[in-house]
Amino acid sequence: MVGIKKIYCGCGMMNVLLISDENYALQLTVLMTSILENSSNDFNEINFFIVNNGIAENSLEKVKSLETKYEKAKITFLSTDKIERSLDGVRDRLPIKNLSYFYRLFMDLILPEDIDKILYTDSDIVVDSSLAQLYNEDIDDYVVAGVIDINQSIFKEYLDMGSEDVYFNSGVLLVNFQKWRKDKIQDRIMDFIKHTTDKDLLYDQHILNHVLKDDIKILEPKNNVLTHMFTLNYKRFMGIFRIEDGVFNEKEYLEAQLNPRVVHYIGSPWGRPWEQDCKHPKTDLFFKYKDISPWANDKINYKPMNKSLMVKKAIVRFIFLSFPVRITSYMNKNNILNLRWFVT
Repeated sequence: MVGIKKIYCGCGMMNVLLISDENYALQLTVLMTSILENSSNDFNEINFFIVNNGIAENSLEKVKSLETKYEKAKITFLSTDKIERSLDGVRDRLPIKNLSYFYRLFMDLILPEDIDKILYTDSDIVVDSSLAQLYNEDIDDYVVAGVIDINQSIFKEYLDMGSEDVYFNSGVLLVNFQKWRKDKIQDRIMDFIKHTTDKDLLYDQHILNHVLKDDIKILEPKNNVLTHMFTLNYKRFMGIFRIEDGVFNEKEYLEAQLNPRVVHYIGSPWGRPWEQDCKHPKTDLFFKYKDISPWANDKINYKPMNKSLMVKKAIVRFIFLSFPVRITSYMNKNNILNLRWFVT
């Protein structure tokens, strides 16, 4: 670790955990810029802990420059070595060979011991209002707080979870790190990895939902607004994804659409702002923050996308928007609208 300061707790500070490699260095910096632009007035310090999984030196300099531009920003880069060594004995059990997906599960190995609370977010995210209310959420009785995943009904059935259980999206998590350590969550995660026979259960988000199913506080959807929420009306969204009554209401859904606190650019047929042929309704928001970030003068190197994939995405967008809800829901549940088509 480099440059860690011994001031992490207290209501005047916010701790943020991020993970990135060189492929997402631009997105990481845009995310940090959006956080600092919207939350600097509400905190004395914003401490970013960045798990560095191979960010190039020139990109690191852009990230570090945020400390100069924003006086409340404090940046610490964390090595992955301890996590990599910890996972040595279970690598073959994991369904994804890229271990970076599992780093957040082992944050206990790399974060300073005197942190009491930390906000984790994926790097494919932009924040568009202050995080103060989210960060000050009372989670004394919970290990984490997060937002329901849009495919929770499918995943709950697959993981054999109870009707009262919830399945959350792990892209934005407010973590009670004191309770995480006290309840030995890291040990429980490793035990689950070592003793689960079905390899398909060992995706990072599945692991978190299994281990933390009794320790999750559900947040309003505006704290992690996934792509489909911007493209579908409330009734259609609830029907296609078979969201149970009471998970969130129409007022909360509309608030998430109109005033999102956190926009999460998940892989979808609408694409993402840094992908070719992007149709995402919040594309302009990403570029709003890019244009005031250290990457303002850098062009995005779009990966080429073949016409066949563009056509497939267009077809699936049409299905989501126009097919009868029951048919679309069936296709989504049975993996006919396969997300692997869309992630580039």
